Parts: sequence; structure tokens; C-alpha cells
Amino acid sequence: MIKIDLSRAIPPRFGTYLLGIIPGLVFESSVGIGQPHLAASVISRIGAIHPFGTYALVVIFLASALFIGQGFYLLAWIANLVIGWAFILWRYGIRITLGSNWLYRRFAKRQGAPPAQNPFTRFLGRVIFWARMRESPLKARPVLKCLHIATKRLLYKRYGIDRTFTRGYTDASEWEVWQSVLGKPLKDFQDASIAARIFLSTGFAGFMALYPAPTLRAQYFIALCFILTFGGAFTSVNLALWRFSPVRRSVIRLRSVLLELSTAEISPDHVDPSSEDSSETVDGDDPD
Repeated sequence: MIKIDLSRAIPPRFGTYLLGIIPGLVFESSVGIGQPHLAASVISRIGAIHPFGTYALVVIFLASALFIGQGFYLLAWIANLVIGWAFILWRYGIRITLGSNWLYRRFAKRQGAPPAQNPFTRFLGRVIFWARMRESPLKARPVLKCLHIATKRLLYKRYGIDRTFTRGYTDASEWEVWQSVLGKPLKDFQDASIAARIFLSTGFAGFMALYPAPTLRAQYFIALCFILTFGGAFTSVNLALWRFSPVRRSVIRLRSVLLELSTAEISPDHVDPSSEDSSETVDGDDPD
């Protein structure tokens, strides 16, 4: 019996590109409800060119919604990029100002010996300490230890690579390369990213529909568009926090590596090295 797998004929993530039809439908439906005369004139012009049937008009409506919605979907993607770059500039600005070494040295001279205890000095000290500690990986050390163990196990179990890191999880060269290529994408974060774009693009489509349909400029419709836009922006900001926080980013990598490790099958030719290096410390340092 011949079996045909249609899933192989469909490009991966093809459905993601079709999601652009949602903001397009919102835009065209809003304009049609707010300005029915405009919608009737468009349909009459199409009928004047060719007497399309009902199904043909539905296909044209969906195709135009997909075409228009892709523009709003692209605009939402650009908004996500802007939010990401805003976080990057924010982190860089804190690093070169409040978290810089020159400010720390000048603050130490200002404190003097013994340290001054006036309210301004205490407040400035707390701000500088916060700025310097937010870039420190100390809070992420427990997660990085677990990530080191899971990555080493995955390398050997799935790929047969028995790699021993001399500096453990602190290896900033080779270690970052393994982290960037191992692990499976987490479905929760992929769905959250898609939902953020859909909410943003739908909110943008609603606001854009106010121009051709002035009758939609009512409080309830504007509030609905604002809620959709705010929901998409809030989700994008939350994803950016997970992406740029050292602890949260390490947790995402650990979950991704564990997801791939759970589906990995060890080859019968491989020997589990856990019995050989069971005396290895959790930190990855050589035992004394």
C-alpha cells in the first residue's frame, strides 16, 4: 500500500506565515463594519471587472487579508526587534555608567576611610552595587553547574563526544559554542513569541482601521486595540527579560538541553563515562 505523508510536502513552520491572516481579517472586517458603503463600493468594482461568484469573492477576501496582514505582522516583528535593542542599550548604558570601574573608584575615594554614612552616599552605594551585581554570574552559578553536567552528558549520549572541560562551566570560548548548538527549541517560548506578534499586529491593524473608518473611533474599539497592543508589548518585554537575564537565560538553556537529552538514545558502542569521572566536582574544578 502506498502511503503519502503530506506533512513532508508542507514547508516547516508554514502555518506561522499564515497567521498573518488574523490581523488582515481584523483590519478588513473593521473597515467593512465601520464603513459598509466603502466595502460595498469595493465589491461592486470587483464585480465590474469580472462577475466572480460567492466562493471566488471569499477567496479574494482571504487572500487580500493575508497580504495586508503580512504587513502588520512584519510591523510587529520590527516592534519586537526595537524592544530587544532597547534592552541591549539599557544594559550597555548601565554597564558604562553606574556599573563602570571608573565610577566605582571615584565612589570609593568619595567614601574615604572610614566610609561616610550620609544618606546620599548610602543610596549611591546601593545603586552602584546593584548595577555591578546585575552583570555578575554569581546568581546563575547553580544553574550553570547543572547546565554543564547536562551538556556533557548530552554530548556523549547523542553524539559520542567525550569532552572534558578543563575549566568546567567557566570556559568562555568552547563552552559558549556548545551551548549555542545544543538543545531543542522550547515550545512554550515559541508559542509566546508567536502570540506576542499576533497581539501586536492585531492591535496595529485595529488602530490603522480608524483612518478609513472614522465611525470606529469609539471608546470600546480604541480600548480593545489598546488592550491587544499592550498584551503583545507586555509579552515581548517578558520574553526580553528571559532572554537578557543571566539566570533566566541559563534556565532556558538548561531546559532546552534536558529536552534534547530526554529523547537521546545512547549507542551500544558507547560506554557511559559517568563511572570513570564520578569523582569530578560539580563546579568542574580539578579535585585536590
